[in-house]
Amino acid sequence: MAIILPSGFNITNVDPVDARFSVSNEAARLGFSAANVYEGLVVYQQDTNELYVLTDTGSYSSTTGWTLVGSGVGSTFISTGSVTASVNITNDIFIIKSGSNIPFAVSSQGSITISGSANNLFLIKNNNNQPVLTVSQSGVIVFATQSSELTGDAQIGAIYFTSSSFFIGLG
Repeated sequence: MAIILPSGFNITNVDPVDARFSVSNEAARLGFSAANVYEGLVVYQQDTNELYVLTDTGSYSSTTGWTLVGSGVGSTFISTGSVTASVNITNDIFIIKSGSNIPFAVSSQGSITISGSANNLFLIKNNNNQPVLTVSQSGVIVFATQSSELTGDAQIGAIYFTSSSFFIGLG
């Protein structure tokens, strides 16, 4: 049963209001009593700088009962689960936003805006984590150079580079 307070708490020390909010390590997070856990309990684990949410109270003492929702100093990300969004057709229909910064947006007209301060605004890598296509801050597009000559015709619309040749697939 909840206790109704006529006004809020005035905390005058540096300790968390609830000792469950911040624990030293995984053993402390998994060591809570069954009487002191609830679905949605958020716990910061100090040794790894990770934030967890209890998603299965039946497994509160096991790592399977917890979902990692943030990691690392200064970064937060979704590690499992899903992202949901609403659509506003009059403006941007998809936005990735961090504070007031919008590094990625798709407008209702279909244009995509990518912005940021990284050397490469757009980077596509292959299975071996090697760059295949890069767009730099200055708008220079760099395609990966292939290691062997093209043996047949270039596919219509294709662009293919080697260290000594350039192929464009024309109809």
